[in-house]
Amino acid sequence: MLLIALSLWAMSGTAEVVKPIYVLSVKGPIEHGLSAYICRGVAEAAEDAAGILVEIDTWGGRIDAAIQIRDCLVSSRVPVCTFVTGRAWSAGALIALAGSKMAMAPGSSIGAAQPVPGDPKTVSALRGEFEATAELFDRDPMIAAAMVDARVTIPGVVGEGELLTLRVGEAERLGITDLVAPTRDAVI
Repeated sequence: MLLIALSLWAMSGTAEVVKPIYVLSVKGPIEHGLSAYICRGVAEAAEDAAGILVEIDTWGGRIDAAIQIRDCLVSSRVPVCTFVTGRAWSAGALIALAGSKMAMAPGSSIGAAQPVPGDPKTVSALRGEFEATAELFDRDPMIAAAMVDARVTIPGVVGEGELLTLRVGEAERLGITDLVAPTRDAVI
């Protein structure tokens, strides 16, 4: 019995500890309760997680709440992967761009992020936020800008007066998404 106990004790020091992946959900309208939930999840994940997977399916919502979520994700002490399972429109596009890695499911889309009100000051501020977030993770800032500002033109991608919304295949071709995957397990 003593030999068994000693061998188990010796092995326990060499056993690898598997850390969990925290899965957080951005589904439905983006509002302040959602930003509190995501920021709390990011803080908890910093304690013992290997990473965070943020699943996104939203038409958008409050940009101030989305900016709070973006700030929590980009300052995370563990890796963050965003996963667009349906739509990442409007404020949801900013959240999707805030992952160090981004995955999209077949049939998903991202973009259509022109703010309301669309006055020049608000458009400029949000465009800068999208560009800065894209640049953080080596994504094309002009693609991100075209999601917010209809004055941005990118030959072969979007013309003047159009807002950019990308289907998953386009997002992959343009380097906005890192992976196309059908399920959470495939992303992980």
